[in-house]
Amino acid sequence: MTTPPRLDVQNLQSFFFTRSGLIKAVNDVSFSINQGETLALVGESGCGKSMTALSLLRLLPAPGKIVGGEVFLDDRDLLRLPDIEMRRIRGNDIAMIFQEPMTSLNPVLKIGEQIAEVLRLHKGLSQKAALKQAAGLLTQVGISDPVRRLRDYPHQLSGGQRQRIMIAIALACDPKLLIADEPTTALDVTIQAQIMDLLLELKQQRQMTMLLISHDLGIVAGNADKIAVMYAGQIVEYGSIEKVFHNPLHPYTQGLLQCIPRLGQRHNLPTIPGQLPDLRKQLTGCLFLDRCSGPCAPCSKQMPQIKEIEPGHSVRCWRY
Repeated sequence: MTTPPRLDVQNLQSFFFTRSGLIKAVNDVSFSINQGETLALVGESGCGKSMTALSLLRLLPAPGKIVGGEVFLDDRDLLRLPDIEMRRIRGNDIAMIFQEPMTSLNPVLKIGEQIAEVLRLHKGLSQKAALKQAAGLLTQVGISDPVRRLRDYPHQLSGGQRQRIMIAIALACDPKLLIADEPTTALDVTIQAQIMDLLLELKQQRQMTMLLISHDLGIVAGNADKIAVMYAGQIVEYGSIEKVFHNPLHPYTQGLLQCIPRLGQRHNLPTIPGQLPDLRKQLTGCLFLDRCSGPCAPCSKQMPQIKEIEPGHSVRCWRY
């Protein structure tokens, strides 16, 4: 008997209804993640990665609206739950680490209070018990002298320490699904490696499922099991890390991989010409058409559907 995926997203659509036009920020996105797996959602800025994550939590900013699809966490469709039940799931069953911890942490509350608040809200702990558990969480995420750090404010910590605090808050209620949205963007390379090693260790200890959002393919290669390449609100290639990295099918995936700097490389890095299409316009053909190095006849007339080329490897391209 096949075990169902921990997270199963089918045909998710999230649109922004703006005065300048309809923006299809997330357009027919489907993927699944099994328990204990990590799926990396990659693509350049503005492609819809963070909007996909916020859609899973039903936290789209106005004037965004989820207009279609299904999001199953185990056997529950998150898009059909009442608001009060969805609030219980956020922070409890699903937790999210945001890009910039300084804007996610409250600058006027002590670290201990911010962690304790999650434990009081979702676990019903007293203030004393919550602070004691908060100190234990800080130890788990590698913060030294945790009791003293509970009395610190966010501005008193380094960038790496603040990101560890965000991880502690996210893991406070032992979530089933952890969404890590660019968790190392504002950190230097050494601290990036430490944070990713910490996330990987905690994920394995707790058998968590993780959605890792990143534009850094080097981080993705070393920390994910599967990858979904996103472009202009759509997934254009999807499969295991091995299959996508060793046999990239979509020209956008090929371009992203060619842009990775390599040791000993002396020539300039190649770039992908052009820019993301204006999603406010009525687009009929392939969204990557203007940037593609080898378009074919149907590309300008009809948008391709994603198709499985081999078991576990799908692509949205007319070439296939």
